[in-house]
Amino acid sequence: MDSTGLGLPESLQDLFPGAGGSAAKAGAKMPTVWDYKSSGCDHGALTAWNIPENNYVDTVVARAQKGLVVLWDFGYGNVQALAHMAATGAYFLRRLQHQTNIDETVAGHVTPLELVPFLPSVQGNIVEKDSFIGAKDQGRSRLIASRVPEIRVHERRRKARKNAKKKGDTPSQAHLTL
Repeated sequence: MDSTGLGLPESLQDLFPGAGGSAAKAGAKMPTVWDYKSSGCDHGALTAWNIPENNYVDTVVARAQKGLVVLWDFGYGNVQALAHMAATGAYFLRRLQHQTNIDETVAGHVTPLELVPFLPSVQGNIVEKDSFIGAKDQGRSRLIASRVPEIRVHERRRKARKNAKKKGDTPSQAHLTL
C-alpha cells in the first residue's frame, strides 16, 4: 500500500485542498493497494491532498487473511491495524517510526526494549527479535534491524534535521542514533 501525490491548479482547491503552508493550494493523492501476485490494482482512489494516508488503513485491514504479506508505506498503519493483521495470520513489513514503543518478553515479563542501547550491542549487521509494538494496544511483531551504510546514515540524519527545522524543532539524539 502506497500513494502518490500531485499538485493541481488552484481553481480545484475547493474539491482537492492542498496540504497548506508553502505547498500547493490544491492537490490530490492516489492511495493504491497493489497485488503483486496477480500484478493488478486491488484498490485505488483519488483523494484530497490534506486527507492523511492513515485514513486508508482499514482498506488493507479488511483484506487481511492468513498468509497475506503486506508492505506498508511509512505513513500507513497503526498498532491496532497491525495487531489485527497479525491476529488473522497475515504478515506485514513496515519501517519502524523511531518513537514507536517496543517491548520484549524477559523471564516471562513484558519489559520495554530500548533500541538506542540495544542495537549497538548487536553482533553482525542484522538482528531479529520477537517483540510487541504499541503503548496501549500492543501487537505481536518481529523486529528486524539491519545496519545501513554510513552514506545512508548521513542522508537520513540530514533529512531528519531538515524536517525538524521546518517545524522549528530539532531531532532527538535517539532519533539521530536510530
